[in-house]
Amino acid sequence: MKLRTIALLVAAGMLAAPAQAKILISEVLYDAPTNDTTQEFVELYNDSCTAVSLSGYNLMDNGATYNLTGTIAGGGYFTVAKSASGFNSLFGKAANQAGMTLSLGNSGDYVKLRQGTTEIDSVAFEGAISGWTLNAVDKSVARKNVADSNTQNDWQVSANAGNPGSGLLNANCGGTGGGTGGGTGGDTGTINLPTYYVGTTGKTGAELKATLNNLLRGHVRFTYAQVWDALGYTDEDPTNTNNVILLYAGRSQAKTFRAGTSTSLDAWNREHVWAKSHGFPDESQYAHTDLHHLRPADVSINSTRGNKDFDVGGTPLTESPENKTDTDSFEPRNAVKGDVARMMFYMDTRYEGGDDSGTPDLSIPNIAPTGSSAPQMGKLCVLLAWHLADPVDTFEARRNNRIHELQKNRNPFIDNPQWAKAIYGSQCPGV
Repeated sequence: MKLRTIALLVAAGMLAAPAQAKILISEVLYDAPTNDTTQEFVELYNDSCTAVSLSGYNLMDNGATYNLTGTIAGGGYFTVAKSASGFNSLFGKAANQAGMTLSLGNSGDYVKLRQGTTEIDSVAFEGAISGWTLNAVDKSVARKNVADSNTQNDWQVSANAGNPGSGLLNANCGGTGGGTGGGTGGDTGTINLPTYYVGTTGKTGAELKATLNNLLRGHVRFTYAQVWDALGYTDEDPTNTNNVILLYAGRSQAKTFRAGTSTSLDAWNREHVWAKSHGFPDESQYAHTDLHHLRPADVSINSTRGNKDFDVGGTPLTESPENKTDTDSFEPRNAVKGDVARMMFYMDTRYEGGDDSGTPDLSIPNIAPTGSSAPQMGKLCVLLAWHLADPVDTFEARRNNRIHELQKNRNPFIDNPQWAKAIYGSQCPGV
């Protein structure tokens, strides 16, 4: 690999002050571990609390200009890769945009972020500015703050590219994010829900579900190993940042006290709320690592739940009697029944088959289906009743915002709870 000396272009007229800009370059992988042509990427960061459309923005080097598309969430990240397959092979998830034509690695080159022809931010390498000594052989360069100084101290060399889409910056938005009936208390800033859910107005039933499916596709995919840290963020205890809240047990548990690092049955593991044996047993299938239905759970309670469907009744669990189970179903505690239902509705809506997720068409019948390999989870009308009885709360709304920050899509039934009846109500006339 070629030696890179990274330098920020701070010459007069070359860089708008990043503290005043909404969008910044936050990380660049100049030298990829195995293939510069397919694995290099640029990561952008939105240093505001409002989602910004990237239409009209472009990346530029001294040989090419590449137009950006899509939307970057408030306080969120956006990855732009040279190759979709190369990025996926290196990080186990999809880039937000792929096909970038910049060279990134030629001598005297640079990367500029522009809005139209107005330059917003820039990074240069190969000694473009004297005094910069950041070397990035097989490594990446990440911005570690949004200071006005624009010096080498604002950047650091990482041993690798880490987890693109989850960087070092924090907009400290602290706004709301609940939607037209969802809860408040999200901590990624105000989400422009009408913009996110464009095209849904006036729709209901199958038409609404199809529109939502189209909006939810193309999310960032994590490896199963990366899910550990992701859940440590999405399900973090609001009163103790060292802990997560366990779904069924309801207790606050140390993030470090988890399966793999402890053999205790009281440790936590990664619960597939839609059981992975019901349609997506392989990690390569997007649903397998979809954060919207993955939750921290007590190991022994998770084992008791197994891959059972959700329904009312059964014997209370000795360890956590608010939960019940019988031979073919599991009833979670009242405080999370709505959460479970909305996760099931999301999965049924997001995975309709016929896309590149490798996941079959998931469905929720109004029975407890027999056969664990069927891509189904029940029981529909029970789940709809749970959804209505247990409304969205602050923790669930915050979790939805944090998943959007990481995975770049949302659970529409948290943002707009009325859509559950709009889609499923005709199948459950008594609910």
